[in-house]
Amino acid sequence: MAGRILIAGVAGREPAALPRSDPIGVGVIDVNQQLQTRASRRAAAQEEARPRRRFTGIVAVSAVLLVVALGLAYVFTADGGTKSRVPASPPPGESVAIPSAETATSGPSVTPTAPSPTTALTGSTVGGWYAGASGLGVASGKYAKWLKQPVTFAGSWADQDDYAQRTLPTLSKEFRSWKGGLDLAVGGTVLGSKENYAAAAKGAYDERWKEAARTLAASRKGAWGPTFVRPFHEMNGNWYDNWVVTKKNSADFKKAFARYTGILRKAMPTVYISWSPNFGDHTGINVDYWYPGDAVVDCVAPDYYDDGASPGRLNVDAWNTEADDHDGNRNPTGPEAWRQFAEKHGKPVCFPEWGLKPEGEGVDHPEWIRAMNIWMNKHANIATWTLGQPIPEEASGKVLYSVYFNVLHQDKPGFTIYGAKANPKSAALFPKLRWGNRS
Repeated sequence: MAGRILIAGVAGREPAALPRSDPIGVGVIDVNQQLQTRASRRAAAQEEARPRRRFTGIVAVSAVLLVVALGLAYVFTADGGTKSRVPASPPPGESVAIPSAETATSGPSVTPTAPSPTTALTGSTVGGWYAGASGLGVASGKYAKWLKQPVTFAGSWADQDDYAQRTLPTLSKEFRSWKGGLDLAVGGTVLGSKENYAAAAKGAYDERWKEAARTLAASRKGAWGPTFVRPFHEMNGNWYDNWVVTKKNSADFKKAFARYTGILRKAMPTVYISWSPNFGDHTGINVDYWYPGDAVVDCVAPDYYDDGASPGRLNVDAWNTEADDHDGNRNPTGPEAWRQFAEKHGKPVCFPEWGLKPEGEGVDHPEWIRAMNIWMNKHANIATWTLGQPIPEEASGKVLYSVYFNVLHQDKPGFTIYGAKANPKSAALFPKLRWGNRS
């Protein structure tokens, strides 16, 4: 336990103490005091160094030879001297300066090599942390204009019925001109029908899945951002009857998931597969029953909303308290717990749906938004790779993409952060924070 670290509050509140294991792991640093201290130390060092300046010849040559020797030793002993490295995370408890909510223009981040929007699909360099949204203003560019930051990723759905799952109409309508990264929920079986995992595992819906895969490959041809597909999303919830995983149908679910994954990868070798459970389980069984296996998953991608925080504590304290929680069946529930699950399986963590949720004690919780932003920045992926190649090990346990759920759900604006005049406190904060490290 790193101890209690202070993080600047939101909207004029006093800084909040971060308890327990401190998954965010950030603090406030007095920069002016540091600069003054460093300047004093530098002046003292210079004064002390003056009498010794005549000892430069032999000492300098010896130092150079020592550095060269140590460098050669490292090159020939560390990972064969050829493996590229991702900068290590700061030591536990190390503070990182975070700007206040009122003045922040960007959070801590690093920028990987970003592909040009004109780069062809095959051979594109992809990676980093893609940040974007779904819903209002994303495809048109109005959301990016409001955010005043690059929006390099979008999310959408084509899982409603047989026709939608076959033809993926969002790709020929709303996102027909979208060339950035994309997350698409494709269903698998038709909700409300008698379709099931047992039949899917035996190939009953292969024709529909193959048509969807061909449509996806054709629609995304020429895109410079990666494409992620989510079959059977939120399969551990209790609101999609056809997709609920139980102990009885678990084996068929895994076979069906693998079958659809194989069809997608064959039609579009550059596609990536996101396994997308709900952040909180409603099946009452362990995650091993509804995780389909490392071979058919490219990204661990829970849908995460702020209804997971305890009533009355939807703020930074609550976020930290519950970020690394598990339920009684040892299933991850908090984002940090899911990140650790992804890291254990050698996968990045992604958030194809995340945001405020208009239930319980209201919805406008800017401190929760801020806490999520700080945590994402801390764990942002910086690894890059060629599109179509496996996601590298360096991205394991890192945030690869996040999609804010900016959707008018059932024609109600409660989820939205932009475009519907909802959640004014969170909407005022959101553009002041740094989202993603793509440029």
